[in-house]
Amino acid sequence: MNCGTLNIGVNPLLKNKIIMAKEFIQEDLYVGKQILIDSDRLVFNGRDDVIFSTTNFFLFKTEGEFHINTRENTFINTPKIYIGPIIDGQDPNIPAVKSDTLKLILEDLIGSLKMFFTIQYPQTSGLQGPNPAINKVLGQAIVSNLDRIEAKLDDIKSDKVFIRW
Repeated sequence: MNCGTLNIGVNPLLKNKIIMAKEFIQEDLYVGKQILIDSDRLVFNGRDDVIFSTTNFFLFKTEGEFHINTRENTFINTPKIYIGPIIDGQDPNIPAVKSDTLKLILEDLIGSLKMFFTIQYPQTSGLQGPNPAINKVLGQAIVSNLDRIEAKLDDIKSDKVFIRW
């Protein structure tokens, strides 16, 4: 239906009855067909699906909370996602951590440290010369701590949020 710019508003005297006007004088610079709905509450209920689609820009805006409730998984399919406020005109810019990659790097680091403290550290000299007995005990304590840290590496993985890079 091509009726030009359309304003659908609620007349408080008619208790939420929809009033249509064929012409609406827009105060801002937007030009084009539009539907405006003003009500205390809007409920869209699809028996099977509800689809909202647009070509250029889609905005949900609220001065309060925003909830997405589902009994199943939630998927956001986009090349990039930014979470957090825009500050001074700049998008959020702290990259998310890829937990699998971080875990591999930490495993390599811990493995290298364990090798050093097991093989090389006992042979190093202190201020009064080599003391392999003390260095070996200290190295074993450090390796034990590294084993404890390494055992916790899977804890950095979320069981609720998943990403693909």
